[in-house]
Amino acid sequence: MKFFVVLTALGVMAASTAFAAAPSRSGLYDNVQISNVTGDQGGVRIRVNEGPSPTVDFELCEGGCVGLHRFPAKIEGDHLSFVYVEHYTDAQGRPAGETRARVDGRFVAKGLMLKIDFLDSPRDDNDEFSLIPRVK
Repeated sequence: MKFFVVLTALGVMAASTAFAAAPSRSGLYDNVQISNVTGDQGGVRIRVNEGPSPTVDFELCEGGCVGLHRFPAKIEGDHLSFVYVEHYTDAQGRPAGETRARVDGRFVAKGLMLKIDFLDSPRDDNDEFSLIPRVK
Protein backbone atom coordinates (compact mmCIF):
# COMPACT_ATOMS: atom_id res chain seq x y z
CA MET A 1 0.00 0.00 0.00
CA LYS A 2 2.86 2.42 0.81
CA PHE A 3 4.37 1.71 -2.60
CA PHE A 4 1.08 2.66 -4.30
CA VAL A 5 0.83 5.92 -2.30
CA VAL A 6 4.42 6.86 -3.16
CA LEU A 7 3.88 5.99 -6.84
CA THR A 8 0.69 8.07 -6.95
CA ALA A 9 2.45 11.02 -5.28
CA LEU A 10 5.30 10.84 -7.80
CA GLY A 11 2.79 10.81 -10.66
CA VAL A 12 1.02 13.91 -9.32
CA MET A 13 4.36 15.70 -8.91
CA ALA A 14 5.43 14.81 -12.45
CA ALA A 15 2.11 16.02 -13.87
CA SER A 16 2.39 19.28 -11.91
CA THR A 17 5.90 19.83 -13.24
CA ALA A 18 4.75 19.21 -16.81
CA PHE A 19 1.97 21.80 -16.50
CA ALA A 20 4.34 24.31 -14.89
CA ALA A 21 6.93 23.84 -17.67
CA ALA A 22 4.65 25.32 -20.34
CA PRO A 23 4.12 29.00 -19.46
CA SER A 24 1.41 30.90 -21.29
CA ARG A 25 2.52 32.70 -24.44
CA SER A 26 -0.73 34.63 -24.65
CA GLY A 27 -0.18 38.34 -24.51
CA LEU A 28 0.96 41.38 -26.43
CA TYR A 29 4.20 41.58 -28.43
CA ASP A 30 5.17 44.95 -29.92
CA ASN A 31 8.13 46.56 -31.71
CA VAL A 32 6.34 49.62 -33.13
CA GLN A 33 8.56 52.71 -33.19
CA ILE A 34 7.99 56.32 -34.19
CA SER A 35 10.44 57.93 -36.62
CA ASN A 36 12.17 61.01 -35.18
CA VAL A 37 12.36 62.46 -38.70
CA THR A 38 8.87 61.86 -40.13
CA GLY A 39 6.75 60.93 -37.11
CA ASP A 40 5.65 57.78 -38.96
CA GLN A 41 4.98 54.57 -37.06
CA GLY A 42 6.63 51.36 -38.21
CA GLY A 43 6.74 47.82 -36.89
CA VAL A 44 4.49 44.99 -35.75
CA ARG A 45 1.98 44.62 -32.96
CA ILE A 46 0.59 41.15 -32.24
CA ARG A 47 -1.59 39.78 -29.45
CA VAL A 48 -1.41 35.98 -29.13
CA ASN A 49 -4.57 34.29 -27.85
CA GLU A 50 -3.86 30.66 -26.91
CA GLY A 51 -6.63 28.13 -26.32
CA PRO A 52 -8.43 25.32 -28.11
CA SER A 53 -8.81 27.54 -31.21
CA PRO A 54 -5.83 29.93 -31.06
CA THR A 55 -6.00 33.32 -32.75
CA VAL A 56 -3.79 36.35 -33.15
CA ASP A 57 -4.72 40.01 -33.29
CA PHE A 58 -2.18 41.44 -35.73
CA GLU A 59 -1.21 44.87 -37.00
CA LEU A 60 1.50 45.75 -39.50
CA CYS A 61 2.31 49.44 -39.08
CA GLU A 62 3.74 51.15 -42.17
CA GLY A 63 3.51 54.89 -41.79
CA GLY A 64 0.81 54.48 -39.17
CA CYS A 65 -1.07 51.91 -37.14
CA VAL A 66 -4.72 51.44 -38.05
CA GLY A 67 -5.85 48.72 -35.64
CA LEU A 68 -5.49 45.04 -34.86
CA HIS A 69 -7.27 42.41 -36.97
CA ARG A 70 -7.97 38.85 -35.79
CA PHE A 71 -6.74 35.79 -37.67
CA PRO A 72 -6.89 32.07 -36.84
CA ALA A 73 -3.46 30.78 -35.81
CA LYS A 74 -1.64 27.51 -35.41
CA ILE A 75 0.55 27.03 -32.33
CA GLU A 76 2.66 23.88 -32.11
CA GLY A 77 5.33 23.76 -29.42
CA ASP A 78 7.23 27.03 -29.64
CA HIS A 79 6.11 27.75 -33.24
CA LEU A 80 3.33 30.07 -34.38
CA SER A 81 1.94 30.52 -37.88
CA PHE A 82 -0.98 32.24 -39.56
CA VAL A 83 -1.97 33.96 -42.79
CA TYR A 84 -2.30 37.75 -42.69
CA VAL A 85 -4.81 39.25 -45.13
CA GLU A 86 -5.23 42.97 -45.77
CA HIS A 87 -8.32 43.91 -47.81
CA TYR A 88 -8.38 47.08 -49.90
CA THR A 89 -11.35 49.17 -51.00
CA ASP A 90 -11.67 51.87 -53.63
CA ALA A 91 -12.99 55.41 -53.09
CA GLN A 92 -16.58 54.13 -53.30
CA GLY A 93 -15.95 51.45 -50.67
CA ARG A 94 -15.96 48.53 -53.11
CA PRO A 95 -13.45 45.67 -52.74
CA ALA A 96 -10.24 46.49 -54.63
CA GLY A 97 -7.95 43.55 -53.97
CA GLU A 98 -5.99 42.20 -51.07
CA THR A 99 -2.51 41.44 -49.85
CA ARG A 100 -1.70 38.08 -48.26
CA ALA A 101 1.33 37.11 -46.20
CA ARG A 102 2.40 33.95 -44.42
CA VAL A 103 3.58 34.83 -40.92
CA ASP A 104 5.84 32.40 -39.06
CA GLY A 105 7.09 32.84 -35.55
CA ARG A 106 9.02 31.18 -32.77
CA PHE A 107 8.56 31.98 -29.10
CA VAL A 108 11.89 32.85 -27.41
CA ALA A 109 12.82 34.07 -23.93
CA LYS A 110 12.70 37.76 -24.93
CA GLY A 111 9.53 37.61 -27.03
CA LEU A 112 8.58 36.35 -30.46
CA MET A 113 10.88 35.93 -33.48
CA LEU A 114 8.67 36.74 -36.46
CA LYS A 115 9.02 36.56 -40.25
CA ILE A 116 6.48 37.95 -42.70
CA ASP A 117 6.50 36.52 -46.23
CA PHE A 118 4.21 38.41 -48.63
CA LEU A 119 2.86 35.79 -51.01
CA ASP A 120 2.92 38.05 -54.10
CA SER A 121 6.49 39.29 -53.57
CA PRO A 122 9.57 37.09 -53.96
CA ARG A 123 11.78 39.93 -52.63
CA ASP A 124 11.08 39.03 -48.99
CA ASP A 125 11.50 35.25 -49.33
CA ASN A 126 14.96 35.31 -47.71
CA ASP A 127 14.28 37.92 -45.02
CA GLU A 128 15.47 37.24 -41.49
CA PHE A 129 13.29 36.74 -38.43
CA SER A 130 12.82 39.90 -36.32
CA LEU A 131 12.41 40.03 -32.55
CA ILE A 132 9.06 41.35 -31.36
CA PRO A 133 9.49 41.91 -27.60
CA ARG A 134 6.75 40.86 -25.21
CA VAL A 135 5.01 43.77 -23.50
CA LYS A 136 4.92 43.16 -19.76
